[in-house]
Amino acid sequence: MLKNILISGLLCSFLSAESFDTFLQNAIENSPYLKSSTLAVDQAKEQGSMILRYKNPTLELEYSDFKPDIGSFDDGYRVNISQPIRLWGVGDDRDKLANNTIKNADASYARNKAIFVRDISLSYTDYANKKSLVKLGEQELSIAKTIYDISSSRYDAGTISRGLMLQAKIDYEMVQIKNENLMLNTIQSYYNLLNLSGINKEVSFDDDYSFALHVDQDLANNPRLMVLKSQQDKALSQAMLDTNKVEWINIFAEFESEPEQDITRVGINFPLAVFNTKSQEVQIAKLQSNRASLLIDNQKTKLSIEMSRLQKERDSLAVLKSKNQEILTGEEELLKMFQNGYKIANINLLQLQDIKNKVISTKRSLIKIKTALDKNTITQNYNQGQYND
Repeated sequence: MLKNILISGLLCSFLSAESFDTFLQNAIENSPYLKSSTLAVDQAKEQGSMILRYKNPTLELEYSDFKPDIGSFDDGYRVNISQPIRLWGVGDDRDKLANNTIKNADASYARNKAIFVRDISLSYTDYANKKSLVKLGEQELSIAKTIYDISSSRYDAGTISRGLMLQAKIDYEMVQIKNENLMLNTIQSYYNLLNLSGINKEVSFDDDYSFALHVDQDLANNPRLMVLKSQQDKALSQAMLDTNKVEWINIFAEFESEPEQDITRVGINFPLAVFNTKSQEVQIAKLQSNRASLLIDNQKTKLSIEMSRLQKERDSLAVLKSKNQEILTGEEELLKMFQNGYKIANINLLQLQDIKNKVISTKRSLIKIKTALDKNTITQNYNQGQYND
């Protein structure tokens, strides 16, 4: 019963199944994780606006009550308005800092998205691997059933012992149990994929998908590298802004009315950079920039080594794939010959089961190689920034 439920659930993916590209696009559009990252970009834009905004003006109102020694009482008032003004050049520095703050948020979002796409793709390859093993299990079960049927016929005809017939039956039943486990593993992999994608409903999608390798080899677009560069640019912008020991001056206008005269004043005041020269802020920003520079160099070295490893791995996998395909051709031909030979007692059961196991083992190796090639492709594409957009 369990087997029938699992099989029907898995095979429904072949009915109106959507492609992996469609599934991935839906995951990107509906992922709460990516939506949260988008809000971080909007937050950075607001922070950029905060960096650029002007300070509010200040209004002072004052009332005076004059009490002369001789004469009547009188009153007066004073009105003062002042506006902080940025010094020349500070606005450009703030504009660069605001832009680099936004660019850093954009780079962080691109990195998060690239990691999201990479991880879903890797999870999909795991699911596709399990599905391929299930299909291979069905082939193995079919072969084991054929061997068992032949053994039963030969036992009924008295040409083999009951022990050999039971051996074929046990082998057939063991394959059935193994396939049940494969089904359960595939179900688990399927829901792991849904959980990672953030999609809260079951979907059907095609599991026969091959990832194409982009051969740009442009590691400058690596998502982590781009984040480090944007962090460095932001730190440099902060350092440039902090070199302005004085950013603001105050321009003020004042009108004062007294009983015997009216006074108008216009002036300017500005802070004196005597005690607070922002030397610590400048040094901190420079240290941050130097740290980012070292991390960039370290990341470039790691990427270069990893890409070299991945390419060598890919070359080795291609050789293994070719050799296994060649071996499989001979094994499948031999299996047919042994099956026919077993029917007429020219081949014994152990020989037939041995070649059957070799065929299944070679096919299993080819599935493993395809999965490894797909994962290799996904990792290389991620390293080259193919998932940033």
